[in-house]
Amino acid sequence: MTTARPRIDLDGVPLADPTRDGDALAIFRRRTTQGLVLLIPESADFTVPWEEIERAEIDLAAGRLSLRFTATFAAAHNWLRGARELVGEWTDRVVIG
Repeated sequence: MTTARPRIDLDGVPLADPTRDGDALAIFRRRTTQGLVLLIPESADFTVPWEEIERAEIDLAAGRLSLRFTATFAAAHNWLRGARELVGEWTDRVVIG
């Protein structure tokens, strides 16, 4: 029997461009007062300031995380490869049976 309380754990969710099949462009790390911290594969943690995020949504039923960046932010960052939106799916680490 587990005593850990289930929680939404988004750390490590791979985020990809929903319009392309391909590798993750970023890995979700955490939310801070400054913005969202993403890990750029083969690089380092990178904070996207809140003013550069048009939308950040979590769909609890689908287990889906969606981020949409401003056009100027997307154009200025090559690691996004032109994508303005990134999506990912997560699975909780605690299973209640």
